[in-house]
Amino acid sequence: MKANSSTPEEAAEKHLRYAKRRNAKTIILFGAGSGTLGKVLAEKKSSEQELIICDLYPEHIRMLNKGGFGEINKNENYTLLTDSSIWALLLLLSQNGYETTDSHLILNPELDGQSKNKHQNLQKLFSGTKQIDPPEHASPCKISAAAILSPDEPELADFITNFPDWIDEIVLVWDCADLTPVPQLGKFHRAEIINVCHHLEADFSAQRNRMLENCSGDWIIYLDADERLSKESWDTTRLMTSFKGCNGWYLPRMTFYPDREHCRIGYGLWPDLQLRLFRNSPSLKFVNKIHEQLTGINGASGILTNCPIQHLTHLLKSRKMIESKLEKFNSSTGGNFSHQLGNEFPHLANKFVIPRNDWKLSPLLLPDINMA
Repeated sequence: MKANSSTPEEAAEKHLRYAKRRNAKTIILFGAGSGTLGKVLAEKKSSEQELIICDLYPEHIRMLNKGGFGEINKNENYTLLTDSSIWALLLLLSQNGYETTDSHLILNPELDGQSKNKHQNLQKLFSGTKQIDPPEHASPCKISAAAILSPDEPELADFITNFPDWIDEIVLVWDCADLTPVPQLGKFHRAEIINVCHHLEADFSAQRNRMLENCSGDWIIYLDADERLSKESWDTTRLMTSFKGCNGWYLPRMTFYPDREHCRIGYGLWPDLQLRLFRNSPSLKFVNKIHEQLTGINGASGILTNCPIQHLTHLLKSRKMIESKLEKFNSSTGGNFSHQLGNEFPHLANKFVIPRNDWKLSPLLLPDINMA
């Protein structure tokens, strides 16, 4: 412990008193530190209280476990959450019913430097995020769906039919010089389909901006050819266009691997938040040739936690097709870095990252805080 600070036992007893005074059902410790404070809290808390330790350094937790930290699992009502992604821990807490109203939050006093800053940001993010009720009725606004595509993408008919009937127009920007190789997709959807042809030229932002220029809807939602949404997710996105307090919504993305029952996870592979639903505005612009980012959204943003994008790339595409796409990415970096396809990805059963059945999952409105 730092000089002139309390012992782990004293700190634990102090926080347990605070938690009891607030009738807090859950104690959330941000940052494991040496592991001592977490162990003491686990030993001294009541059996009715739940202890959750959140840590953003998985390699640190592995080291602590080698020293016996893992024995804390023997304690009742204890959960350890660790991932290098601050968003993964936020969603795991939120979609499993944890809220600040009935939780006592502790920033581990042992932390310093970057570790303290990162865990403090996680605490601020969790504290400032608000769960909101979706509107009961969808607004009569016009909604444009959009995508940038290659004519040789697999399952394009299935991709188009995944868009619901209430979509007003579908804007497709094709990586080709003219309409000759473009498949005829109009017969698969009632909406007007606007086809635009322009070679990608290793500039994904430019292609996305062509997509924006052709969208006339009040709101825009875009997907890639290997992505799908469930009917329930589509219904929610439509409702959220009626919510006045937010102009841009992030959707979590589940990349299925090696099958539909598992998804990639760890080190940012989940929730892989994607800003895909947003109010149309002249200020919108994509930047960066690769890993393009949307700028120009004014006002608050949020997360539709119950609308996961189903990312099918490993199920629809061969390894050769994925490597070909990575080559396009690499040509956009100017030699600064390259993407390589590994032979294996960390993955977990989907049941560990989907919301629990007894919890009504609500959209999250994000706080305006500096995450630097």
